[in-house]
Amino acid sequence: MAKIGILVGSSNNNLKLAQEFNKIIIEKNLECEIINLVDYNLPLYSTNEEEKNGIPESVLDLATKIMDLKAFIIIAPEYNGVMPPVLNNAMAWTSRSTTNWRDAFDNKIVALATHSGGGGQKGLQAMRIMFQHLGANILAREIITNYEKSLNRSSAEAMIDTLVKLANA
Repeated sequence: MAKIGILVGSSNNNLKLAQEFNKIIIEKNLECEIINLVDYNLPLYSTNEEEKNGIPESVLDLATKIMDLKAFIIIAPEYNGVMPPVLNNAMAWTSRSTTNWRDAFDNKIVALATHSGGGGQKGLQAMRIMFQHLGANILAREIITNYEKSLNRSSAEAMIDTLVKLANA
């Protein structure tokens, strides 16, 4: 099995959730890489920014990492009823940095998860719409945790097992 990527759109509870997934993946003797999009500190995407300064080297690094992976877990908080700006911005830059804007996610297997102070469902729906538009195959199973509801390990394991099975198909 190829490495599973975990794209994280926050540095707090969603990063902690990513680390929990990472631990389970490693226990399954699989390779995993956590990619925290916050750490890239990308400029806000706009055509003016791209024309003025080009594609940042950090975006090219991110796009290369994403393109080298076949399966992902995207973990990000719900932010005002949608996904956080850092995730949307990173995907805007990534889609602009490849030959074909869908290259990074086309036919990749993607699972979605969130730790949310609110419901989380709207954020997952927004992520589902974006990653489907980018050509990814999104798992039906989603994971939502919050301050009162911790990660259900059996659900996480089932998600990872399905991700691996489909990525190896």
